[in-house]
Parts: sequence; structure tokens; C-alpha cells
Amino acid sequence: MKKLDYNLPQLLRSLVVLALLGALAGWFFYLPYKMVRRNTVANLNAQQALLVRQAAHGIEEFFLFHEKLIESVAHYQGIIRLDERGKQLLDEFYQANTRTISAVSRVDADGRILYSAPLQEGVIGRDVSGQEHNRLLAESREPVVSSLFMSVQGYKAVAYAVPIFDQGVFAGSLSVLLPFEVVAGKYLANITVGTQGSVWLFDEQGSEIYCSAPHHLKDDGSEQSHCSQVAAMAGEVLKAGDGHLVYSQDYRQDGKTRRLRTHAVFHKVQLPHNGWAIAVASPEQQALASIRQFGRWWILLFLLFVGLLTLYAFFLFRARLRLEEERKREETEKKVAEGQKLFSRFINDAHLPIAMVNVESGAVEFLNEKFVADYGYTTADIPTIDAWFARAYPEDATRQAIHDRWTHRLEELRSAKHSGPMAQRGVVCKDGSVKEVEFAYTLLDDRMVITLNDKTEQRRVEQEKKELRERRTKARKMEALGMLAGGVAHDLNNILSGVVSYPDLLLLQLPEESEVRPAIEMIQQSGKQAAAVVADLLTVARGVACVKTTANLNSLIDEYLQSPEHLSVAAAHGLVSCVTELAPDLVTISCSAVHVKKCLMNLITNGFEALVGPGVITIATANVTITEQEAEQQGLPAGDYAVLRVSDSGPGIAEADLEHIFEPFYTKKEMGRSGTGLGLAVVWNTMQDHNGRVSVISGDHGTTFSLFFPASHEEATVEEQEASVEELQGRREKILVVDDQANQRDIACRFLDHLNYQCHAVASGEEALDYLAEQAVDLVVLDMIMGSGMDGCQTYAAMVRRHPGQKAVIASGFSENSNVREAQRLGAGEFIRKPYSMVQLGEAVKKALKGSATGR
Repeated sequence: MKKLDYNLPQLLRSLVVLALLGALAGWFFYLPYKMVRRNTVANLNAQQALLVRQAAHGIEEFFLFHEKLIESVAHYQGIIRLDERGKQLLDEFYQANTRTISAVSRVDADGRILYSAPLQEGVIGRDVSGQEHNRLLAESREPVVSSLFMSVQGYKAVAYAVPIFDQGVFAGSLSVLLPFEVVAGKYLANITVGTQGSVWLFDEQGSEIYCSAPHHLKDDGSEQSHCSQVAAMAGEVLKAGDGHLVYSQDYRQDGKTRRLRTHAVFHKVQLPHNGWAIAVASPEQQALASIRQFGRWWILLFLLFVGLLTLYAFFLFRARLRLEEERKREETEKKVAEGQKLFSRFINDAHLPIAMVNVESGAVEFLNEKFVADYGYTTADIPTIDAWFARAYPEDATRQAIHDRWTHRLEELRSAKHSGPMAQRGVVCKDGSVKEVEFAYTLLDDRMVITLNDKTEQRRVEQEKKELRERRTKARKMEALGMLAGGVAHDLNNILSGVVSYPDLLLLQLPEESEVRPAIEMIQQSGKQAAAVVADLLTVARGVACVKTTANLNSLIDEYLQSPEHLSVAAAHGLVSCVTELAPDLVTISCSAVHVKKCLMNLITNGFEALVGPGVITIATANVTITEQEAEQQGLPAGDYAVLRVSDSGPGIAEADLEHIFEPFYTKKEMGRSGTGLGLAVVWNTMQDHNGRVSVISGDHGTTFSLFFPASHEEATVEEQEASVEELQGRREKILVVDDQANQRDIACRFLDHLNYQCHAVASGEEALDYLAEQAVDLVVLDMIMGSGMDGCQTYAAMVRRHPGQKAVIASGFSENSNVREAQRLGAGEFIRKPYSMVQLGEAVKKALKGSATGR
């Protein structure tokens, strides 16, 4: 027979498998033996538990019998009063029960022995009240079993005492002395658990008072367990009632000491005011002796099985060696045959486009399916690397640079013998589209494997993220500039209040033909123009708390185009025409009509000024729905929008200026000739306040601004006509003016006096609260921003806590929207912006007194 070439690793693996099979077989053989062993031990514990319970119940019945026996004579009057008849009865009782009772004693209520049978010298009159069982009986008035003690006669005994009552009054006790050997001999000595089993009895302190094993006596006559674990378990049993313990114990047999595993079972003996615990223990070996023969035969059967298994494994291993040699030969042949096929299939099924080029001839030998699908070229389209370069890079300069890089890269790879670094560039596809592609090169002998990774979408996402960061940076910049403008605007409004408001009072007192009337009207008009500039500053600061109503953009556009402001600007630019393209079904929006018209004015005015000579300004509206996919790109939440577009046919805005046009005070106009540099800043901040967005597209053929307003889908609000001073007269209602500026308090009080109201003014929120504590008022005109102390919102919150339902009008030159909304949520009425006219104040007060506040 041909000699076998034994392979060492295979041999080791076979030996390991054989060892595992042997261990598994041993486990299966061990399981039945383990089950028989466990059942045998369980039977031992069950037998011991039965013996323990029987002994415990026997002892309990023994003491119960004597309790009934004592109680049967304890109620006799002769025994209670201990007359001659009673003594005779005690003697007869003792004589009748000498088999189990060694003495009977009658003890009085003070614990002194009155009589004892059999009668003993020195016993009568002895004080036994200090004995534990007599003390417990005197306290509980119930039967008591004493602890085990050594009697005078030299034997261990237990006293059982029963209380005696004379017409319900405690009169002492009747007790019997029970020899412990009677109890042990009757209920413990007969318990047998084999040749090596033991029986213990423990008292309520956990001390051993009986043991079937010899040599357990202390010097005082009590017994001591040789196993502390058993005694400790007895203490636990006295608390719980039952127990089981497994421990190791030394046994001496045939002159040798062996340590054996032992099982002990415990049970509690319930006695009146006392308790014992019985334990029965036996070595595990004693119970397992009956299955030793079974174990020997079982081991022999296991060894026979292992031998047969080893023999079978040997022959199986030899056959496997032959099969393994044949299998390796076939696998080698198969791998050689499928190597090229597997490589081609891997490249063709790759998820990235791959091209294979012969570096010697330059021929494109292979393009996988992903390459053809993504770029459109086949090997017929680009048979060589030069043909590919000609199609992918149409510009001569670019193609030459790419060819030079290819030659250089090829030389690097030939010298380095590994994959080349990544390169990224734009590639023209067969359909004419351009993709941003990352190239990776790997040289395999005379073949160059080129992997292409399309980065077009990644570049687009990165560009969008960059634009989003720029928008956020711009928003923060606008916010900082706005806060600066807002601080200036607030102070200017307080100054302008006198210029705008006092002329109202003067004009009411002057006749129409007065010579100074035109001058005063001019002062007032100049003040209003300055206030308009301040209003732009406040819009830039985004600190104007404006009241928003539901409106239609088309209506606002029509109103503005018919306004004197627009007509005057249009007349100054006669060569420019304005056309409208308004959507007839345009959705409504929630907006501040004043600010929307302001935006429209600024955009149209910029369009007029951008045109030199003839031109067209187009104002258009449309409904637009932004989807979830478009939301991130547009920088707006998905939903419906009304879009306002203002376009001009001018030369456009320079690209360098586009990123700055929304900044406050940024302008390319000639200083002092037109505008303040706030127009587009007002537009940008207004759109922020309306949760919308403004975008701009500019080129050589003009500029288009697009304003996106979130749709409201509610009915448009009808604008009320301004009332006359006569219609705004009050009925002498009491009004409290709260403002930290003296001129503002004076203006408000003068206006309100003229409108037939009783007016009182204070300079702070604290003063207002003190005044209201003493005087009730019908309305409070409250400034939102005051110097030190409480602001307007805090003041009104304190007012409504003390005076629920207190009506108020909010007046301020500048305030955060959240403060105004919070005050109106608490119950405040109209908001009027400083500087205000007498009519504006009168209308707000009239509405608030009627309960038509916007915040209610």
C-alpha cells in the first residue's frame, strides 16, 4: 500500500476532535449517573425530613398532653387554696404519673413553693420567683416550658408550669418536673439514619442539649456540637421553622479519620414560651453506598465506548487523508481555471467605474458596466487612451496638460510599484455633461487599472453648505449693525416726538389764515420725514413691534402705485414705465402692510435710479409651493408662499457689491443726492420679521428681487379709515401716562386733555404701581422702554396681578417684539409708535376703552 503523507496540522485537528467527542461522550454518560446520585441524595434528605417532623410533632404532643393533664387538676378549689384535700389530690396526681413526671409543685403568686409531691425537706417555702420560667408565667399568665436544667437529683429535666386563678385573680402556678431522658428516649433515641447518622436537639439559645453521637458533654453536663455550622443553622431554624445544611465533617472509622460531605435537616419544635430545634444528619457517602456497583459498571461501559470511538476515528482519519489529497488537487486546478474569470467579473460588477489600459500600446482593453452607464463611452468610442483624452477634454490646452500628467504618473507608478495618489478634475461625458471626477491609479504588470469616483454631487452639497454658512454669517452681521442702528433710532424718536407732536397742538389753536401756520406745518412735515428715516433704522434693528394683519399683496401693490410717493418718483423718471403681472388667485399673507409697502417703495425707487434713459420696471406676484427637497436649498421651511418680484431692465449690480447690498448704509449712490443706504437693509430685515426670505439675481440685462412671504390662507382684513379729532372725544375717563421722558409725558397729557380725558403722568413703573394703589384709572398709556427700574412689560404684568383687567395702550419708539407680544398677551391693547399724532393716540385709546385690544 502506498505510504500516506501524514499532515501534522490535520492530525492535531483530528486529535482535538477526538478529544472533544470523548469529552462529549463522557458528559452524556455522566448525566444519568448524576441524576441517580442526585435522586439518592434527595431521598436521603426526604427520609431525614420525615424523621425530624415526626420527632418534633411527638415532642409537641408530649408537652400538650401534660399541659391538658395539669390543667385538668389545676381548677380544683382544694389545689387552688391548697387545703388537705388539695394536697391529697397532688399526691394522687403524682403517683398516677410517676412514669413521666418526677415531681409536682404548687407555687403561690409571690413565687414561693407551697407544697411539693413527693414531699422533700427544705422545699416548702423556697422562693423560686427568680427562675426564668416562673418569671415568664407571672408576666404572661400563660403556660410556660422551662429551659433544660440539671435537677438536684442529678438528672436533666424540664419544668412545665400552668397558671392558677382564684375567681379570676392570679393565685400562682402548678408545675411538673419532666425528666429529659423520658423525652429523649421516647422521641429521639429511636431515630435511626444508618450507621453514621446523628440526631441533635438544640434549645432556644442554639445550644446543643442532645446528640446521639457520644462524647459531646461539657463539664457542666450540657452537650456541645462538634460542628459550629450545625449550631448556627439551628439558630436560624428557631427563627424560620425549617432548614437544610450541607457541610463537611470528620468521621473516624477503623482507626482512620475521613472528612465526609454531610446533609443535615432541621425542624422547629413549638413549645409554650420556648422552642427547640431538631436536626438529623447523615454522610452523603452512606446514601451513595447503594449505587456504587451501578457506578462501576457505568464507568466500564464508558471506557468501552471510548475505545470503540478511538478505533473508528483512526480509520476515519486515514480515509480522510486520501480524500483531502484528491480534493486539494481538484481545487488547485479549479482555481487556476477560474482566476481570470473571477477577476473580470469582480471588475465588471464593481460599484465604481473602472477602466483598464495597456500601458505599452495605450489601448483601452476593458470598461466595466458602471463606466459605460455613468459616462456613456464604450471601447468602440474610446479605443485608446488618446481617444479618451480627446473626448473627455475638448480644449487643446487642457488635453495636453492631462496627457503630460498621465505620462508623468505612469513613470511614477513604474518606479514605485504601487497605487498612485488621487487626482480630481472635470470630465466631459458622451452626452456633453460635465462631471467632477476623482481618479485613482493602480499598476498591475503592464496594465493600468483606473478607478473613477463621481464627486459632482458632493461638490454641489459642499457648495450649498458654503452658501448656507455665508447666509448665516451675513445674518449675524446684519443683526449687529441693526442693533447699532436701533440704539440710535430709539434716542432720535424721543427727540423727534416734540418736533412731530407739538405742531399738532399749535395748529389746533391757529386759524386757517394765520401767517405762521405754513411754517409750523413745514416743521411738522420735516419731523415726519425724519421719523420715517428713524422708522427705517428701527426696521433695520428689527425692534419694531408692528401689528400684523391679513392682506393680499396685489391690493398693497395697487395702493402703493396710486400713492403720492410713487406718483412723484414716477413723474421724475418719465422715460421709465412700470408694468404689473399680478397673479389673480394670489394667496393672502400675514404682514405689516406699512412695512411691505416700504419694501415695495425701496425696490421700485432703486429700479428707477438704476435706469438711465428708457427702461421698464416689472412688479409681479405668484403662488409658489416649496417642497421638502427644495426647502434646504431655498433656506425656507416647506409650504406655500406668495412671492413678490420687482425687476428692472438696468445694467445690473456688480458681483462684488451683491454680498453687501443688504448691509445698512451701504450704497453706491452719490452721497447726499439720493437715499440713506438703508433701503435694502429695510427690505432684508422686514423679510426676517415676516419669517420670509429675499433673494436677488442680477446680470447684464437687469436685476430681479424676489420676496417670499409665508401664505396665510385667511380672508384679507379691511383697513379702517382714520377718524377725526371730533370723533375721538372722550367722556372724561381717567388715564395714567407712564413714561420716563418729561416731554413725552407732557405731549401725551396735552393730547389727552384736548380729547376730553382726565390725565395724570408718572415717570416710572414703580410710581405707576404706587399711584394705582390709591387711585383707579380707566386706562394706562405705557412706555415700553424706560431708564432704570421696571420696563413697560414688567410694569404691566405687575398691574394686572394687582388689578386684573386693567386696560392699557403701549407706546414706544423701540421695543423687542417679544416684549410687546407678551404685554398684549397679558391684556394690553393697541401699540403706537413714537412719535405719534393726536389722532393715532386718540384712536388707540378709544379702541382700548371699548375692549377691542389686539391682545385680547
